[in-house]
Amino acid sequence: MLVGYEANNALRNSHEIGEFCRELISRLATGRVNSFRALLFSKRIKNAYKGYYSSYTNISTYVPTGSSKLMPSLWMRYSLNPWLKAEKVKIFHGLNEELPYGISRDIKTIITCYGVESHQRTSASDGLMWKRRMKYSFGAADIIVAANNDIRQQLIDFGVNADKIVVIGAESGNPYELTDKMVEQYFQLYQRLAGEEKQ
Repeated sequence: MLVGYEANNALRNSHEIGEFCRELISRLATGRVNSFRALLFSKRIKNAYKGYYSSYTNISTYVPTGSSKLMPSLWMRYSLNPWLKAEKVKIFHGLNEELPYGISRDIKTIITCYGVESHQRTSASDGLMWKRRMKYSFGAADIIVAANNDIRQQLIDFGVNADKIVVIGAESGNPYELTDKMVEQYFQLYQRLAGEEKQ
């Protein structure tokens, strides 16, 4: 199973959300060398995390190269599709609640949402941009993981199709607390998207 990740938080963020993303990927990869491979795409990698996955033979990282380094956000939003097709990625997981624009429908998509109401923007224009990106991602995703039931309701209030939402996490409370059961639930979602789910 080959999974591509929007991994900006995993490779750049030192806060709770970054730790959650790093731990999820690590725990998915551990013990599944023959059944799971992860490709991590990020605008750049923070020095503290450049060697974070170096011991994993089934995790690879990608950052923009050449002129794309001048506009890494545009690379993440608009230029990933050729990379995903070249690597034959069949599942793409937006760990930062986002998907690349125009992602191929041949690629099954999943995003994790840690909260809608919690997003704070510094200006009205930032808020409109965030809302536009989220509307696209929520509409394009095959599955949207809500980190708890409160966030599921926030998504529904935002206009997300409830049939797309799967809750993985506590009923309420800390959306960044990861358990072994949650890791297994994520892997089962990947199996479902890949058509590998056991009947």
